[in-house]
Amino acid sequence: MDDSILNTDSIDDSTLKRNMEDDQSTNEQHQQHSTTEPTKETQKELIEETSQMLEKLKEVTEVPQRDKKLIEKKKQIKNIENPFKNLTPRVTQLVYWENPIHSGALLAVSLSFLIFTAYYSLFNTFCALAVILMGANWIYVMGRKQLQSLINQKPVNPHEHLLVNEPWYIERDDVEKYLDTTIDTVNYVLLEVQKIVLVDDPMRTIRHVIMFYVLWTLGTWISFRTLFGIGLILSFSTPIAYEKNKELVDEKLYQSNKFLRSYLDRGLSIAKQHTGGVYEKAKSFAVKKGFVTDDTTAKKEE
Repeated sequence: MDDSILNTDSIDDSTLKRNMEDDQSTNEQHQQHSTTEPTKETQKELIEETSQMLEKLKEVTEVPQRDKKLIEKKKQIKNIENPFKNLTPRVTQLVYWENPIHSGALLAVSLSFLIFTAYYSLFNTFCALAVILMGANWIYVMGRKQLQSLINQKPVNPHEHLLVNEPWYIERDDVEKYLDTTIDTVNYVLLEVQKIVLVDDPMRTIRHVIMFYVLWTLGTWISFRTLFGIGLILSFSTPIAYEKNKELVDEKLYQSNKFLRSYLDRGLSIAKQHTGGVYEKAKSFAVKKGFVTDDTTAKKEE
């Protein structure tokens, strides 16, 4: 009996230990699940933190994109070349009369065009030429067809080969090329105008101011057509005169540039003196009224 009682006690102890171990394991699992599964508040905090991080990342990434755009614009500006480079040698050939026939013909045609437009309107001239040319062509085509029908031939338009084989139209590739050149030309002119207006080079801006002032004063006395004709004659005569008297003209130009620079520096110094005096007067007035504290008085008080 005693042995049986001891056996039952030992069995009860072992079952109790097992139950205790099972309870501990279940409690640990519940704790692990509770720690691993986030609550609603922690989820909201995580979402807010991630959103803030994303906003910061956007701000950080937006700045380099702006810098990249500015760099690309600067590169485009630097890549814009002078589109008038190819025209410069041709113009110099015409202006310096290297080929007298071409230069004389161009000058004569330009002056005759100016004289003609002084007495006749371009619109009326265009309409008159259109009527004359189309009327003469109509008479030619209809007469040719009537002659062919009299000879028992099939009447055919004499310009049919031009209409079928060689029509006049603009190719798309040519249009794109011309558009690129025009855009480059406009951009180059705009950049040069900005440099002049925004005083990138003070002497260059002063030269243009003087040039426009001279044109303005001349425009009040002379018509635009006459002024353009005088400029055309001077453009074909001045380069040769300069080439013949280069040393004398260079000396006079150097003296005039020196004179302009001296007056410009003097004017800038006078402007600085006047602006400095105005600043001191305004500062003293503000100190008297109590709007601003003087630095010297403040140091003394300290």
